[in-house]
Amino acid sequence: MTTPPRPARAGFTLIELLTVIAIIGILASIIIPTVSTVREKAQRTVDASNLREIAKAAMVYASDNNDRLPDPLVIQAQGLLSAPSPAYLWPAILARNGMLSDPTFYFAKNDPLFNGSFPAAILAQADATRSTLDPTFTSNPALSWEFIGGLKMGDPATTPLAFTRGLTTSGTWDPARGVYKATGGHVVFIGGNVAYYPDTLQKFVSNSSGQLVDNVLQAIPASSTNPARVYATASGGLGTPNGTPAEPGP
Repeated sequence: MTTPPRPARAGFTLIELLTVIAIIGILASIIIPTVSTVREKAQRTVDASNLREIAKAAMVYASDNNDRLPDPLVIQAQGLLSAPSPAYLWPAILARNGMLSDPTFYFAKNDPLFNGSFPAAILAQADATRSTLDPTFTSNPALSWEFIGGLKMGDPATTPLAFTRGLTTSGTWDPARGVYKATGGHVVFIGGNVAYYPDTLQKFVSNSSGQLVDNVLQAIPASSTNPARVYATASGGLGTPNGTPAEPGP
């Protein structure tokens, strides 16, 4: 018995192929940005958790230090640590006292200034006196956080303690130097809460009244003799390596 030949299957036409390719392109344009956004938000959640742990470590330090949080000016005067700039003394004193020695907490993976390589340690392992910072920690272009020195646990709970690098006096994040560019950043307060703000317009409480202010320098203690200072290892925001002093608020 002879089997009749099967009819040949027709291939895809050029129009059909182009249609499929166009559909794939449309789906990719929808899915890829969505995946990227999800990953970015997930990393921000990790960053917020790291900042919260840094704040907790600083509070433990304060409990052993007459309720005074890390203050680079005091640490520098004590001669306990040697650092390229006072800004590095804030995390270094926490490592020296055993509160937080993991250097990865100070770098956000999405930070455009992060060189992609986490430091080996905060303090040099070969230094038995624990007074020298590890070069891998200080060789990164910048820490991802700015820290406030000169605070006490008795200061108002609404007082900022640290925040994402790049915040400016106008209440916005610097588009070139900000960790998330101009999209926003995290702030942790002495009360322990961490918040993400697209900007800080009227997010802080004035150091002179209950008025809301944009500028973090007007929300930290502005004593005429020893004002609190904002420290950063790189320029682009409020902080400086030697500390930007607080300003009296309205």
